[in-house]
Amino acid sequence: MNILLVENDINTLRNLNTILENLDHHVVGTVSSGVDAISKARNLKVDLILISLELKGELSGVETAKQILSSYNIPVIFLTVFIKNCLNKSLQLPDDAIVVSKPIKRDHLEYAIVRALKMRINL
Repeated sequence: MNILLVENDINTLRNLNTILENLDHHVVGTVSSGVDAISKARNLKVDLILISLELKGELSGVETAKQILSSYNIPVIFLTVFIKNCLNKSLQLPDDAIVVSKPIKRDHLEYAIVRALKMRINL
């Protein structure tokens, strides 16, 4: 599966790259801003996007994901250190949002990817 990583923490990126490689997925791009993520989603063959809720730049992870979902129907998995904040309705996460807490654990990410694949089939 071709995966775009949208994350600004270098340690998280290293961890994700290692896990995804071990799961036989291919990272097609890595960016740290919402604007760059939207551009990559448009220009690359992307099957799934892993996106931090905390991004650099004008767009939050949620705003970026909403734009990508509405334009390209690419499934998104949200990443955050602040998992409790995801319960806060003011974040306005999509109802079917998949959220994985940092630091990323292989089994949690693997389960999230399976869920995202099932969602993609239903898109």
